[in-house]
Amino acid sequence: MATQAARDTRAQLLDAAEAVVAEQGVRALTLDAVAARSGISKGGLLYHFRSKEDLAAAMIERSIAWFDQALVEAGTKESDAKGRFTRAYVKASLGMTPLTGAGFDNLCSAITTALLSFPERLGPVQDQGARTQADVERDGLDPVVATIIRLAVDGLWLSENFNLMRFDPDLKAKVAARLLEWTRNEPK
Repeated sequence: MATQAARDTRAQLLDAAEAVVAEQGVRALTLDAVAARSGISKGGLLYHFRSKEDLAAAMIERSIAWFDQALVEAGTKESDAKGRFTRAYVKASLGMTPLTGAGFDNLCSAITTALLSFPERLGPVQDQGARTQADVERDGLDPVVATIIRLAVDGLWLSENFNLMRFDPDLKAKVAARLLEWTRNEPK
């Protein structure tokens, strides 16, 4: 079992890797850059991650765990069971929970970029996507409406994380509000 110090060092290295990618892009993600950013020797980094691919895999795992936690956090604040998961998905995906603040956006950008370099590491992300879709479909809403809401959120998130476009914050908030409204009063 890992010691607290080892877990803290690992988290510090992951934070540094995410910051490098978020600030400079995936091409800047090198073991030397992560060691320099973290203040931990390259040998210390290699103790925790044998390669850049292992580091990226850990970034992906952490992103999945963080998002799953954000979903739970958002869902526990919902009293109405019908549409609860879909509302939590909207809120977690669009940064509407305390856990999904600016740091979460950087993490998601870093993971998206890391996945571009290591597409063979998509398995855990695909598994999370399948679990999410299953939860959306059995959320008490019309599965088609729930899926449209999920796809709208995913499209917004992907557009911004791939820097395809940036949305006016007011428009983004109105889109989120409409999607949340649809989880309570489904459009026909």
